Amino acid sequence: MQARTNGVAAVLSGVALAAALTGCSGSAPAPEAAASAPAASAATAASTGDRTQELERLRAAIAAPAQPFSAALGVESQDDRDHVWGTGTVNVSDVQTSAMGLHSLTGGALLRLNVTTTRDAVYTQVDDSAWEEHGRQPGSVLVVDHRPLVQSLLRPGPDAYRGLQKLRGMNGGMAYHLVGRLPVTEVTDALGSSLRQRIAEHRIEQCDTDLLVDSAGRLSRLELTCAGDGYRAVSSLNLGEYGPASDIPAPSDL
Repeated sequence: MQARTNGVAAVLSGVALAAALTGCSGSAPAPEAAASAPAASAATAASTGDRTQELERLRAAIAAPAQPFSAALGVESQDDRDHVWGTGTVNVSDVQTSAMGLHSLTGGALLRLNVTTTRDAVYTQVDDSAWEEHGRQPGSVLVVDHRPLVQSLLRPGPDAYRGLQKLRGMNGGMAYHLVGRLPVTEVTDALGSSLRQRIAEHRIEQCDTDLLVDSAGRLSRLELTCAGDGYRAVSSLNLGEYGPASDIPAPSDL
């Protein structure tokens, strides 16, 4: 039992389950009605190559009022010790909920873990064992606000902006692409606690940051590469297929 508990803790600490999606404390991207205009503008900008107008639209999109939403997501975290990856869904509203299926590979040992986070509790299931219920800290959030990262990347000037990129997935669309280096202190909430500790041990101060932000200001991809002192950690998150907000319930097979 103790080994299994330690395994669950290792997986959960190894990856930020839904880090840096959007909207800290339950906020969310621009309303659907407001999002339609930037989407059309992004398509037009793609044909004209007007970076100045694209940047103006990006800044307007991330500054727009927010609406709750749900989305499919994929996460992955890897360094020289652990590899954690998984997929699931997340709901971002006044209280954030999610359902994830995760895999962890450490020292050749593979662990499968299901994690469901409801408004009131966190449920975990290791392999095919029974679900276990854990308390959820009041006011805790599953996602952090990516918009300060966009602002930090653009603060020195427009060089971090690399243009529009076509999104994958059934809904398609275009996304604004930004790359650059950011201090670890600015991206720490987008990393699992295990990676944060190891990055600190190796005295790494900056991480390469790769962002895709859709025309509504929502994060489509965040990839962080933190390397130095012979160590390299990569953490990535992909978000898409946005839909209406709908709370995720507790597992039905408790």
